Amino acid sequence: MRRSLSLFALLVPVALLSGCDSSTFNDNRLGCDRVHSFSLGNSASGTLDPGDCQLTDGSAVEFYRFRVSSFRTVFASVTSNTIDPYVEILDEFGNVIAEEDNGGTGFSELAADLSSGTYYLAVTSFQSGDYGDYFLETDSQ
Repeated sequence: MRRSLSLFALLVPVALLSGCDSSTFNDNRLGCDRVHSFSLGNSASGTLDPGDCQLTDGSAVEFYRFRVSSFRTVFASVTSNTIDPYVEILDEFGNVIAEEDNGGTGFSELAADLSSGTYYLAVTSFQSGDYGDYFLETDSQ
């Protein structure tokens, strides 16, 4: 398995990060000033690039915050024609609680049983320094 994201690996000086737009917000727990608000059942297109928040190994990462109102099984998949994507779910404190369980070149997917609370999807690449477009899809039961 790929490196685990952890709160300590995500701390990045805010001075190194660029500004926010209306769909993002600052989250000091993750050390990232561009966390996207997100609802389960939706999808999103994104691009990992050198200007994104960074892990300690230099990998670009994008975060999507979502809320669960009652116990659910959450499904997330990320596909890409340009990178080998990797996805994890973090709890509200930035601790990894689920990571890719069935990925391969060009896709990453996971399923996790979550109780009510706030969570984050972390989309990154399997290899540090890889940049490119991706497509995130989610669902829940």
